[in-house]
Amino acid sequence: MRVMPGRQVQAAIAAHILGPTGTSERLGDVTLHPHQRDGADRAQHLLRAFGGALLADDVGLGKTFLALAVAREFRSPVVLAPAALKSTWIEASGRARVPVAILSLEAMSRGGVEGGHDLVIVDEAHHLRNPATKRFAAARALCAHAPVVLLSATPVQNRVADLRIMMSLFLGEHAHALSADALATMIVRREAAGVVLSGATLPVAKPPRWLHPIGDVDCLERLLALPPPMAPADAGDGGALLTYTLVRQWASSRAALVSALRRRVARAHAIEDALMEGRVPSRRELAAWCFAGEAQQMAFGFMAAGPQQLDASRLTEQVRAHRLATRATLDWLASASNPDEARANLLRDVARRHPGRRIVAFSEYAETVGALYRLLVPRLRVAMLTHAGGRSAGGRVSRDEVLERFVPGSRATTPERERIDVLLTTDVLSEGVSLHDASVVVHLDLPWNPARLAQRVGRVRRIGSPETSVIVYAMAPPAPAERMLELEGRLRRKLRVAALTVGVSGEVLPGIASAHDDSSASVHQALAAALAAWRGSSHPPPEPVCGAVRSTRNGFIACVRISGHLSLIGGTDTVTDDPVALAELVHGAGEADVTVGSSECASAESAITAWLRRRDTVNVVDLPERRVARSRRALLQRVEYISHRIPRHARPGATPMLATVRNVAGAALSAGAERLLHEITHSALSDSDWLQAIGEFATLHTRTPRGVSGIVALLLLRAPA
Repeated sequence: MRVMPGRQVQAAIAAHILGPTGTSERLGDVTLHPHQRDGADRAQHLLRAFGGALLADDVGLGKTFLALAVAREFRSPVVLAPAALKSTWIEASGRARVPVAILSLEAMSRGGVEGGHDLVIVDEAHHLRNPATKRFAAARALCAHAPVVLLSATPVQNRVADLRIMMSLFLGEHAHALSADALATMIVRREAAGVVLSGATLPVAKPPRWLHPIGDVDCLERLLALPPPMAPADAGDGGALLTYTLVRQWASSRAALVSALRRRVARAHAIEDALMEGRVPSRRELAAWCFAGEAQQMAFGFMAAGPQQLDASRLTEQVRAHRLATRATLDWLASASNPDEARANLLRDVARRHPGRRIVAFSEYAETVGALYRLLVPRLRVAMLTHAGGRSAGGRVSRDEVLERFVPGSRATTPERERIDVLLTTDVLSEGVSLHDASVVVHLDLPWNPARLAQRVGRVRRIGSPETSVIVYAMAPPAPAERMLELEGRLRRKLRVAALTVGVSGEVLPGIASAHDDSSASVHQALAAALAAWRGSSHPPPEPVCGAVRSTRNGFIACVRISGHLSLIGGTDTVTDDPVALAELVHGAGEADVTVGSSECASAESAITAWLRRRDTVNVVDLPERRVARSRRALLQRVEYISHRIPRHARPGATPMLATVRNVAGAALSAGAERLLHEITHSALSDSDWLQAIGEFATLHTRTPRGVSGIVALLLLRAPA
């Protein structure tokens, strides 16, 4: 081990762990901020080391241009994104002068996706958290042969499994075996509060405040007392879930509840008509029928089908009981005061409280948006936008026209008659768009998923906003509905899961989930930020090297290679890879060199080597992938069977191929490669053809480990005597 000045060893450790720098400030017409350049450097390093990375920066910090800075280094990158964000990526790609192919996640559900790309970028990657969907299967196939960059400010939507499934696109089954700390090493996440911007500002998000509308009539008992509906032929009962959905719609607005009840009546009419024909319709058939007033028009395909064997009279009685009770509830609601007027008055109060500020109010339900729009349009310059389109006082407006009126400086260029001061929208605008010119957000209802709340606020909290702060309000649900749904408790539990893995910035609701800085991703980010201060201007020296610096305590920090990957370890009395302990050691290390002898380096090297040896033994005996990947177990069983059948004289020549197969069993693979490996493992090939196929697979899909486990750079820490 070569002894050299401690400051140079610090620079070597930083270069090995963080990777080299080199992302330029200019990206086409865009000037990248320091955190974007640092993020691009780290992402490229993670792509080389693990085949993928998750960029989980706070909403509004410019992940799109960060990803394009990475894509600039590739020949044929492709972006997978929700269809609504296609225009956003086209504009960003043009500004960055980085050509990319763009595929919508919705289109991927229909299959037929062509490969041949050398980088896959997945925007709003949390849409791929269900491995049973067609879109996930298509994405898995696309990611099988290319490194993957995932973008999502809210990757943990409900549970940690969301994160593991997304990261399996480049980690495969390893994603389900690795600890949260191990996964966090592949996540780049910076919180807005810790980011330094050059020549621009990011508004501060104020703690949210409740808005309490006048209490609605208590219809909880009536909703709970509704007779259970009859389900379509291809659906389960779902009675309790349907009741919960009604309560959520009641918590959003009277309009949403009434619309849902009317759909119940229409569906009951449809099923009654079908029972008269001797059949129970499917969900698709119900969707194809038309209902208006008391008239029902059945789809031709259903009328042409033959009758079924069923107890029509009993089922008809059940459906009629549900329809009559639902109609009675609608009649009762029609006689009660409308609480949506109180909600509209609260929005008017918010507008008066913040003159000159523009407001964006979000709801899960189009009916809520439509009802409040009709109540507000006589007094405010208001517009509405749902999946069905947009509307303002002047008539219909497109989604793009709405977005154009919220770009910086739009108030000065938009004619007075076309201005929008209050925008009511569904969550169609909660992802991937920029509403720079707005600075007040109102949650008209509380979604099941707390990540949606952060995404809503992120639409207006953008780099370059003309405002210095974002004001947030939340409409409180009726007290009985809140107790029924236990919304706040659900949000707290889900936020706790996100806080422990990726982290949660600020408060998403009044008093819920204050800023967390102890998540696995946040700890690793703090460690990376501390190591960044050690960076040097030269390339790392030939390994291994040893040096020493002054520190607050005695100990060491080392960059080591474990199973081909570079890792950071350290310790005082014992060796550890705990990121919290490592961050403390890095922060305590100074820059003053200390003279160190080769014997001191050898003593620390001996302790580290013993720890690495124990680590390698654990990995061999308790390989995590063997516990979670049946394909790996089947592959190992087959290669053992083949090895016993090979004649003794032929074994020396077959040994390299057998070793390759065993290496594949422990390799990190993308989800698409995992699927291909499963097919090869269980194929009916001859022994020689099977070994050749595995060898070709290894060449295409496995990353060659760079050497065996060992020390790369060792920094001794010496406290003053």
